[in-house]
Amino acid sequence: MIVTVTPAPAIDWTVKVDAFDWDAVNRVVQSTREPSGKGLNVSWALHRAGIPTTAVFPAGGETGSYMRDSLAREGLPHVVIDTGREVRTNITLVAPPDHSTKLNEAGTPLDAAQVADLHDAILTTCRGARMTLLCGSLPKGVEPEFLARVVRDLAAIGTPTTVDTSGAALAAVLPARPVLVKPNVHELADLVGAPIETFGDVESAARETIRRGAAAVLASLGADGAMLVTGDQALYGRAREIPFVNSVGAGDALLSGYVAEQSDDLGDRLRNAVLWASSAVSHATTLFPIRRDFAERVEVTRDFDRGARLSEPSLDLVAG
Repeated sequence: MIVTVTPAPAIDWTVKVDAFDWDAVNRVVQSTREPSGKGLNVSWALHRAGIPTTAVFPAGGETGSYMRDSLAREGLPHVVIDTGREVRTNITLVAPPDHSTKLNEAGTPLDAAQVADLHDAILTTCRGARMTLLCGSLPKGVEPEFLARVVRDLAAIGTPTTVDTSGAALAAVLPARPVLVKPNVHELADLVGAPIETFGDVESAARETIRRGAAAVLASLGADGAMLVTGDQALYGRAREIPFVNSVGAGDALLSGYVAEQSDDLGDRLRNAVLWASSAVSHATTLFPIRRDFAERVEVTRDFDRGARLSEPSLDLVAG
């Protein structure tokens, strides 16, 4: 079983329009609401693929009840820490030709007792799990060192941990030695304090992240694909000619595909990760079907041009 932990869950509200103008009335052609947050997105993808998973998250109020009901209706196992507070809403506006704009509320704060309850629920649920994924930002009330403590406590009971977070929480968790971290290029640049312009920069930043404690780095590179770096190798994966609909949740899909694949071959894992991410960007919402017909479009190689520039460099993030 794979357990996901989402300290700051959300209701994802995706709104699609045929055209968008500021300061005008815009007609919505499609509107969907889904229980979400990075870990929940991973659990949704795994569950829909028939892979056993349990989602752990704090929630409360009417939105929390909606999330519980939605997960129960789909048969997705979950453990909820009751906060008595409403869950945040994240809004995604999708407009032609390829615009996807996201408005995220801050995560619902947790008090000290709820943080302790979350920690205890993680350890109880994750005992015997194949992998635990700690995903997303930390809400107010949860210190950056929380994830490091969880990683160490899980290691003590024999459960490996993957971490998908950013900022201070990502920096703090590395000495606890998670088996994998999954930053995007901007989060990776922020972590190492240097701009990332080329594929070689990605590999160098990933190796610095490994030097600080992570066993491996799966870097999501947006339209450029993904790179997997371990202590002794670097693999680059991308998909060709994928129709773009919505980029929201693509990184979560990448991680889902990686942990879903149990092959010992890292190339197979990266190939499946890119396949799932490609399936996600071709779908309007975060609940995507896996497009097996995309498999032939996925390429994985060790021989990539390290001097080639990224189409989405991180210069703007680290400039200040």
